[in-house]
Amino acid sequence: MFGMNDPAQTLMQLESYIKDGRFEMSEVMATQFTEMFLSNKKRTPQEQIMLVKGLQILCDVLTLRQKYTLAVNAAKTLLRERKRVARGNSNIGMIHIDLHRCAKSLALAGKSRKAKAYFTKANKSSNGCVAAASDGVRFISSDKKMIATFISALQHSGPVTKSGQQFLIAPSNLTPVDASEILSLLSGSQFENNPQALEQASRISQQITMIEKGEMAANAKLQSALDSLKPKHDYYEYS
Repeated sequence: MFGMNDPAQTLMQLESYIKDGRFEMSEVMATQFTEMFLSNKKRTPQEQIMLVKGLQILCDVLTLRQKYTLAVNAAKTLLRERKRVARGNSNIGMIHIDLHRCAKSLALAGKSRKAKAYFTKANKSSNGCVAAASDGVRFISSDKKMIATFISALQHSGPVTKSGQQFLIAPSNLTPVDASEILSLLSGSQFENNPQALEQASRISQQITMIEKGEMAANAKLQSALDSLKPKHDYYEYS
């Protein structure tokens, strides 16, 4: 059975398969991997971590393969099993990412009401994850609460950054999102006559232009460092 001898190596192999687009093989391996650990009722703390990470991969690959009902089941099992990992353990990632996984799988399975609840939980636990909030309005487009959550997340997301050739909305310690995807969402009919949405679209577009022209640093932290180097006094005023 996959993963019996070296679970950590199996997880790395699974991630590699997904990157290579080998989704069917990834599903088979991730299913056997997680079933192996679930069948062991006396798991060690390290084995519990392996199980949670395996369930994260399984949920993702089932979503990619459009097996949404199975993805929902995997996500629910994931949320249950991560509760058995010691609080504060950084090896399994932040809780809001798994709440987002669950919300997305529910939305794709056509369970909008439950999805909305999990998108809301993801937002609250992350204090404004743009990735989760954007999926909220993408999948539940006309919901006023999802729209308000999305706008609020953008308002607190900080400046646009650039990584390689990609412009990003990258709140501190949260999942970055392609700025062009955000602009595309903001152009949707649900944001018509919404001044806050128009303001955010204008801000993002202007910051992209400023970065392209060299008028704004491509990295917010770099910009802060540059600002700190500016003299705090005009030395010429003393001459």
